[in-house]
Amino acid sequence: MKNIYEILDEFKNAGTKNEKVDVLAKNWHPTLKLALQLAYHPDIKWTIAGEYPKEYKTPDTKPGISFSNLTNELKRLYIFRQDHPTAQALTEKRRRELFLLMLESLEPREADVVIGILKKDLGVKGLNHKFLKDNIPNIFSE
Repeated sequence: MKNIYEILDEFKNAGTKNEKVDVLAKNWHPTLKLALQLAYHPDIKWTIAGEYPKEYKTPDTKPGISFSNLTNELKRLYIFRQDHPTAQALTEKRRRELFLLMLESLEPREADVVIGILKKDLGVKGLNHKFLKDNIPNIFSE
């Protein structure tokens, strides 16, 4: 299974709409689906800004050798959703601490994906809510 950022790179390099759809189809798995839903679902709002905290230090790790991975951390992003009780119960200070710990536990390119999710833009031309809604049936209705 490829990393999400590798799939996004492939999508970026695909020429036509059909090639872009094929990239997503051949790499489709639950983590990719979740990342795209979290990034582009219009009803998902975040309690934290999509930017690196000033305290963030880029981990000195090689791909695949980090404390955590995107698959695990995407499942924990609920703690930053506006409509989730856990997010509402956190103080701003604790929210920032957890966010920093999450980012620093990932390899740098995976942290970039998390930042993109919170910005509601993964930074890939042509990948947006409309593209997903038009080309991936039921992605936002599940």
